Amino acid sequence: MAKIDQYFLNFTDKLGYIDLKKESSYDLLNQTPLALYTEDLSENVISGEFENKINLDIILDGLIMNLAIDKDFKYRDSYIKIIENYIKNIGAYTTQKALKNLDKKNEKALLLLRGGYIINPFDKYNAYNYARLLWPKAYEDTEYKDEFIKESLRILQDIISQDEDFPLSYYELGNIYANLGEYIKARSYYENALQRTKDIEAQDEIRDKIKMIFDNAEIEEGLYYIGKGNFDKAIQILTRLLSKTKRADAYYYLGVAYQNIGQYENSNLAFENSLEKGGEFRELYNDYSISLYASEKPTDAIAIINQGLKKYPEDPRMIYNRLQINLSLNNINKAKEDIENLESYDDLSDEITRNLQIIKNQFNLN
Repeated sequence: MAKIDQYFLNFTDKLGYIDLKKESSYDLLNQTPLALYTEDLSENVISGEFENKINLDIILDGLIMNLAIDKDFKYRDSYIKIIENYIKNIGAYTTQKALKNLDKKNEKALLLLRGGYIINPFDKYNAYNYARLLWPKAYEDTEYKDEFIKESLRILQDIISQDEDFPLSYYELGNIYANLGEYIKARSYYENALQRTKDIEAQDEIRDKIKMIFDNAEIEEGLYYIGKGNFDKAIQILTRLLSKTKRADAYYYLGVAYQNIGQYENSNLAFENSLEKGGEFRELYNDYSISLYASEKPTDAIAIINQGLKKYPEDPRMIYNRLQINLSLNNINKAKEDIENLESYDDLSDEITRNLQIIKNQFNLN
């Protein structure tokens, strides 16, 4: 059983069952025990003697939600037969009912949409709404987080496979990827949605979404090219971004790109700008110090490390880098202090531990 199906089985206690009397006006309904959503049951049924007068919609909603909760329910075929007898367009029915319940009864709305999807997965608008309500559950129930996201992505991609001009699927995929921090994908889906949307207000909404994530998408793209070793392309993208907005993280990644092609004066300037814009992450201090040292400014490099250690006093990488610079400056006493400091750490990496022993042997610091 798929994990997503296990999640919905947890709603089994939301159902109750009744048998209609033989004299019921609905002949098809008195042959099978009928599921009712308990909230509807408590709101609409006072006692068993009124069961013949239950609103047909309440019964149909219960059958649909039963299939949402347990898609392999033993009366599945009978329920589908009943539903299709009374409802000609199941997707339109469940979507309309769900949207009416969206604000006050989000759980019922989700179950109706899932039930409609199970009965007819090819109704695009119902499937879209099911996915639209499903993926935000990932931030409410972490146990099933991956399943909610994967299922929503699958449904929305299936809709596009059916109809590549259905803009709502692209829009919702953009929302999902924006929330996942995958901004390049999000931007691409938003742009596809915009191309396929004719409504002016909807177009403006999509443009606002693109504007909100555009800078993050540029940084993600810059990081992609840094990871691929295409530093010139990364510099081009990040410089273009920084001409529009000054961000600490963009300056930092620009510094990394320059550092990797040996342009240390440019990387120093980018790292300095990152600090001025509020960048305080430890990688910035480490990389800035390495760049300063590579540009033959060891004293400045130590000053940046000391600045970083005020914010991250237990960072072994910074202390190790300072140790190396102190050794290069023949500051042996300072180097000894750095070694003693590092050796006091319980969780020192194997790499640094091995290198410390090599340094101690090489400089007779045992």
